[in-house]
Amino acid sequence: MPTPPQQLAVQIARMFPDALFYKETTAKVVALTIDDVPTPDEVDDASTQLILDAIATHNRNLTLSEQARATFFMISSHIREESGIIDRIVEQGHEIGNHGTVDEMSALLHPEVFAQQLDAAHDRIVKQYPQSLRWYRPGHGLYNKKMLHYLQQKAGYEPRFALESMLPMDTFKPTNDCLFTAWYVSQHIFPGAILVLHGGSPQRSSQTARALTLILATLRERCYRTVTLSELWDME
Repeated sequence: MPTPPQQLAVQIARMFPDALFYKETTAKVVALTIDDVPTPDEVDDASTQLILDAIATHNRNLTLSEQARATFFMISSHIREESGIIDRIVEQGHEIGNHGTVDEMSALLHPEVFAQQLDAAHDRIVKQYPQSLRWYRPGHGLYNKKMLHYLQQKAGYEPRFALESMLPMDTFKPTNDCLFTAWYVSQHIFPGAILVLHGGSPQRSSQTARALTLILATLRERCYRTVTLSELWDME
């Protein structure tokens, strides 16, 4: 019997077939996604490193197949030329996605501006990530048909927007507390779910790192694997 969050994700996906909200599967697997990273103007990328460290600590003493992995959706204007954060993310087995040039509602942009920003973000990210980018997540999770048309012409990208199975609550007060976030995410775990948390500031990244300690433990207790969006989507 599907859980209420799973039923809701199915209903939303039927209304918006141009986006990915979950993967239809019976396997106990979820995708973990992290938005808005790295933190802008942060010399040492310390706040994003907190998130990486929380996942790495969870992975300690686990086999490779048991270890948690995530897809980090990058905002290109947050990335410094001399930063090594993308290398660190990839070295730890995680994936990179495109989240645009700035943190704004993509659906409100003129179509030409949206296209320019998607391309600019892509070019900026692949300077430090010499692999194909597969996933684009629109700012604030909203999109329109003209955005979709452009995305579907962009080589290498999936022809649907990468969204999520849950309404994010960790960017608002007072629900941006790590304990609330951990509880809230635990209510949205089901086979094939796409979970989302946020970085992009020291405070938000710190809360996410603390929440992840609890969330990853809960997923493991429930016998779920935590994987990148590509790993989830490519499952048979």
